[in-house]
Amino acid sequence: MTKFSHLSEEKRDIIEYLINTKKTFTYIGEAIGVDRTTVSKEIKNNRYIKSNFYSKLDSKGIEKAISDCEQLKKTPYVCNTCKNKTRCHKHHLYYKSKNAQINYETKLSESRQGVNITQEHIEEIENIIVPLIKYKKQSVNQVFINHSDILDFSKVTFYNYVANGVLSLTNIDLPKKVKYKPRKKTNNNYKRDILILKNRKYKDYLEYISKHPKLNKVQLDTVIGKRNESKCLLTMYIVETHYMLIFLLNKKTMQEVTNIFYDIKNELKIENYKKIFRIILTDNGNEFFNPYEMEYDYETGKKVANVFYCRPYSSSDKHELEVNHEYIRRVFLKSTSFNLLNDEIVNRLRDNINAIPRESLHGETPYDLTKKKYPKLIEYLNAKYIAPDDVDMSVKSIRGDK
Repeated sequence: MTKFSHLSEEKRDIIEYLINTKKTFTYIGEAIGVDRTTVSKEIKNNRYIKSNFYSKLDSKGIEKAISDCEQLKKTPYVCNTCKNKTRCHKHHLYYKSKNAQINYETKLSESRQGVNITQEHIEEIENIIVPLIKYKKQSVNQVFINHSDILDFSKVTFYNYVANGVLSLTNIDLPKKVKYKPRKKTNNNYKRDILILKNRKYKDYLEYISKHPKLNKVQLDTVIGKRNESKCLLTMYIVETHYMLIFLLNKKTMQEVTNIFYDIKNELKIENYKKIFRIILTDNGNEFFNPYEMEYDYETGKKVANVFYCRPYSSSDKHELEVNHEYIRRVFLKSTSFNLLNDEIVNRLRDNINAIPRESLHGETPYDLTKKKYPKLIEYLNAKYIAPDDVDMSVKSIRGDK
């Protein structure tokens, strides 16, 4: 069973998929590592009504739908798979993962007022915390994890102090979140071989991970600099430990990605590779359209990994990696030229990002967890340990200008 209390967007996708395939709550719970009661609560708390008379989450409408239909009082408590729904004139209740995620995020938002603070406390924050944010470009989340003894109030309160001028910080000093939008369609004549996508679509991915919940997952993507420039970054995100690998590509091509995977398998050795890269989820970019290099050990001919592709223009399918790209964009903003980047700079960026502790990891860093779980990967990458207060996400530090 998982030790985390909140469901991820991916787990909600799995819940919807398995409900629609008429799996039991016990089966769904085992597939995503939670108790069946958690699945039941998730559905009851996030089902919505489809009606011309009520808004989606209107509690009165939902109560009326339940009172009018005995089937909604039984599992799965929604109409997703009801064989009579096309002929039924009652109000319908449904569970959709994306609606559930939006509902969860809305409930999570806070609106609390600030608290009193002494002048001594302010000076302590000014001397220790402010330089980490202002000059070393550490995130608010990062300093809260590393210095909870000083920051003994909520992050909402901290932002209020900044907004009200209590601290010598401005909103400009705070790392901004990057807004990710689905990429616009581009006209090209590249036709994918339908055989490659067979059994590798996102629905196949959801089904596979529901049957193999303990296998490790890795998400792939690329990050571009200025348009019309060839260099880009290849990113790989280990979902379990939040560790992000970053490689500099001279061109955004299939051959460049293939070369990286060839080197990883060759240097890491196949036994380690298949433990880490057992399940791979990537987008539909042409550069990722050689799944065989990722999936097979060419020396033995055995399949050691499974590659799956996101739905077209659906970056949320690999939400964790997309969010993690925020750390890259904190240093290299959109439209920044990557032409002057080299492996040393990219490795420094990677090591600083992976030294940032995460709330979702209970204050641990991706580096620490990955070194415990996959020490051979850290050795292969020659990744460096960076102490909490030495993490420096400023452009000058990452470029090695100081």
